[in-house]
Amino acid sequence: MQVTAQMVSQLREQTGAGLMECKKALTEADCDIERARDILRAKGQAGAAKRAERAAADGVVAVSESPAAWSLIELNSETDFVARNDEFKALAKEIAAAAAHHPHDDAASLMDLKLTDGHTIRAKLDEALAKMRENLVLRRTARFAASPDSVFASYVHAVDNKTGVLVELKGDPSNEAQKTVGKNIAMHIAFTKPKYLRREEVPSEAIEREKAVLTELTRNEGKPEAALPKIVEGRLGKFFESVCLLDQPYVRDQSKKIPQLAAESGAEVRRFALFVVGQE
Repeated sequence: MQVTAQMVSQLREQTGAGLMECKKALTEADCDIERARDILRAKGQAGAAKRAERAAADGVVAVSESPAAWSLIELNSETDFVARNDEFKALAKEIAAAAAHHPHDDAASLMDLKLTDGHTIRAKLDEALAKMRENLVLRRTARFAASPDSVFASYVHAVDNKTGVLVELKGDPSNEAQKTVGKNIAMHIAFTKPKYLRREEVPSEAIEREKAVLTELTRNEGKPEAALPKIVEGRLGKFFESVCLLDQPYVRDQSKKIPQLAAESGAEVRRFALFVVGQE
């Protein structure tokens, strides 16, 4: 396979590396963009922070709560013009409310659910599509069912409604301090965007891949071969800190980590869901 200008442009957009560096990395990786990204990281030519994946679509997130459960949904549109439409945002909230009341496994299982006006979600989306002249997709949903020791909190970025978080703490549902902590943790998650709750949830292949990248990066810095394993293990801690919520220092007080923040109110983080429009 031959390296194309489109591949080079895509890799450059994702890493911030120069055109020639991207082309060389793609050649070395046999046009595998993911491998090429790792090669650039190992050589220190990728940007200091990985750029967010380009959004596949526009849209909004919406949160709803009920005594039985809290829900988070992502509703996609083709353009920001529609995403900013009040009618579109109201539809997203209506779907989120329905999702909170209906146990489900995924977005597809909700499509035939009837809303308060008697129309199904599928029919409402078809109607909105005809009116707004854009393809509208219920991309994904998350639903946290309540239990006697569930403390829920949520956060939606108010500026554009494109980032939403649900958090469940193990605690006392009547404890206001725990609700406040939950809200603060939800805002923290929206800022740091962890992928996992704890280290044990990180796939082993992702850890091994990170080790390989860090080993090559450390070797290219001229560190002694014998010292590589120890240095890599130290740097791996930063990797876990970037992807695991329970490894992260609280953004508003770097002296304490998230588990300590929750424990100070007598709570414990049980799970979270994070949706950013167009991203995995």
